[in-house]
Amino acid sequence: SVMILIIDVGYTAIYKLEDLVDQYIDFKTIPIFDINIEELKELKPKGIIISHAHFSIHEQDYSKFTEVLQPLLELNLPMLGIGVGQHLLGVCYGASPGYAPYRHDLVEIGILEDDELLDKLPDVFEMIKDNAGTVSIPPKFKLLANSDYSINEVMRKEDAPVYGVQFLLENSGNYGGIIMDNFVNILTKEES
Repeated sequence: SVMILIIDVGYTAIYKLEDLVDQYIDFKTIPIFDINIEELKELKPKGIIISHAHFSIHEQDYSKFTEVLQPLLELNLPMLGIGVGQHLLGVCYGASPGYAPYRHDLVEIGILEDDELLDKLPDVFEMIKDNAGTVSIPPKFKLLANSDYSINEVMRKEDAPVYGVQFLLENSGNYGGIIMDNFVNILTKEES
């Protein structure tokens, strides 16, 4: 069956992300430090989601996370980093971590460039953020959406469906569901 892999970066509300993903596609969750690339290949996931976690990329030594994530990039699968998952994915591709104040509220996001990940969303939409810190746009990525609080709210690799969103899909109601649905559509389309 078509399955997506959720990499749990140590997210206390991982069940919320799992509940959201479960509405659209089968999933398997693996804690980040249990990743074994050979075992992953056998699972044949169609895509990978990197979860949020409660730490700030600009305050912590994140190398132990990126060491484990780096080999996943070689699998050439569609990927989606959420919250701190976006930050980790960004630094894997050469972004710089940056300071951004902690926010836990609705933030207005503006779409800068059309992309299938953002289909069916209004040009400006509100999403919940629950994090501090941010990352620059990595080389060979394009910026799809931003906010007054962060330049990089949504990014995509220029030549592949590798995405990062800084807000939490699993806490953002209907719009979060739309983006997750779009990501799953991107995975299943890649297959055909």
